[in-house]
Amino acid sequence: MGLPHPSTSAFVLILLAISCYPQAARSRQFPRAHHRQHQQHYHKVIPTRHLSQSFRLSSKYKAAFSCIFSGWIGNSKPMKRDSPSAQRNKQVVWDVIQSKIQPASSTKGPYRVLEIAAGSGVHTSFFATQLSQQTKQPFLWFPTDADADMMSSLEAYRQELETDCVQQPMVLTLNKDGIVEAETIATVFPDSATVDLIICINMIHISPWEATQGLMKLAGERLSPGGHLYCYGPYKVGGTAVESNLRFDASLKSRNAAWGVRDLETVLETAESNGLRMVEKVEMPANNLSLIYTPAKKG
Repeated sequence: MGLPHPSTSAFVLILLAISCYPQAARSRQFPRAHHRQHQQHYHKVIPTRHLSQSFRLSSKYKAAFSCIFSGWIGNSKPMKRDSPSAQRNKQVVWDVIQSKIQPASSTKGPYRVLEIAAGSGVHTSFFATQLSQQTKQPFLWFPTDADADMMSSLEAYRQELETDCVQQPMVLTLNKDGIVEAETIATVFPDSATVDLIICINMIHISPWEATQGLMKLAGERLSPGGHLYCYGPYKVGGTAVESNLRFDASLKSRNAAWGVRDLETVLETAESNGLRMVEKVEMPANNLSLIYTPAKKG
């Protein structure tokens, strides 16, 4: 018996996706979301995303499913997404990274950057382009995200770059012990290698607290001597914040009790307990902070 015609199968998949959408949307525990100013892009979700999550497919099979479905509808290229918020803040974020971190870093061999919670790839593309234009030092850039559905967009941005220093995107999930995916660990840290810079933008407040614990543990164990962890996002100070961030905090907790704008003091304590010290705090637009950590000197 022959296989069903692709158009027939695609039609069935569309119907299944539509029927699964409400349940998948309700059952998803850790969607990638952002501040209200960040949400416009992440509401643009294709049904295959919810269908694959509803059936709890592994990231490998989800990628294959998406490729097959895209081929049936005549789109064989990776799906490139935009993020208006990332477009707005990419320059100011890079200004901090470039002025506070990159010029002060020295390393033998390529400068190694791990980007956590990379999202659609807007930051990846812009930062890697700027780095390639502003330094003669070779570098390796590892873009990652906890959402397997972001891999296609990250790859689309990567393919447009003139530099070949950006590696293929990988799924990276954090728990309190660090990176969950063994394959990602093996790729980024072969033979117990280190990285010179970890970038984590808008993750700490929209993830379980265990992800922040894992981030600090990872940085404490895997940053090179003189390396840096760069974090960006909103925080509470002394248990409070500006009114807009307090409303944002309430909104996050209404969607997921494990999320929320974190107390800066608690985050700093967690960093220090993992051998890190904060060396820069920079106020940013929209009531955000740039925080830069480096391994504390021993002894």
